Amino acid sequence: MKTVKPENLKTPEWRTTYVLRSDLIGLMESIRTFGFQYPVIAMEDGTIVDGYARWCAAHSLSLPEMPVIFKDLNKIEAMILHIQLNRSRGQVIPYYLSRTIATLKKGMSERDIMNSLNMTADEFDILSDGSLIKKRKVEAHNYNRAWVPIESNATEDFQIERPPTPDK
Repeated sequence: MKTVKPENLKTPEWRTTYVLRSDLIGLMESIRTFGFQYPVIAMEDGTIVDGYARWCAAHSLSLPEMPVIFKDLNKIEAMILHIQLNRSRGQVIPYYLSRTIATLKKGMSERDIMNSLNMTADEFDILSDGSLIKKRKVEAHNYNRAWVPIESNATEDFQIERPPTPDK
């Protein structure tokens, strides 16, 4: 692990997460009070694989340095690790995930993507066929517990929410 200036890291174009302002404020207070509890994980070139919210907090707090673990990963490996880590925490934005899956499909088989990301065929289909926003009857599909699709009256046909408990 190394300590690096936040400005020496960069966000990936394939990021699948988003940080809400309220969550960022809470994270900033935690870092200000307790310091970093987890390092950022980055590729050797400084591309953030995990820890985008921590990186945003470090920038917002004007911190001179932050802990980083650099991994020797190619782009495909970095995308897979990013998705695995964030899905396990229930923090993936489906629209961004579908864009990243489209990129992964250029270098991996569908079966390998599903296996690497622990996805069901239903999940993979709805995320990879371009109809994420148009799909209906989402309750008829089998999804991983990392995300729960629900019907919505919003501009999208459904939204993704965290399950109320890990068992649901």
